Amino acid sequence: MTTKTLMKKIRIVEKENEEVDRHYWMSKSPEDRLSTVEFLREQFYVIQGFASVPRLTRKIRIVEGFD
Repeated sequence: MTTKTLMKKIRIVEKENEEVDRHYWMSKSPEDRLSTVEFLREQFYVIQGFASVPRLTRKIRIVEGFD
């Protein structure tokens, strides 16, 4: 069994970099962006100490009387 150590790294950037970030992510395919979100979600649960990553729940709301 291998042990991995995660280190938190925080970097404060100027607001003007948001535009560059947005262009970067918009240049990626939807699959790449979704894959990155899933990776970050998994990392969040690992850091929080969960033994396994919970599945996303699907919620459905039925609205009646909408014409």
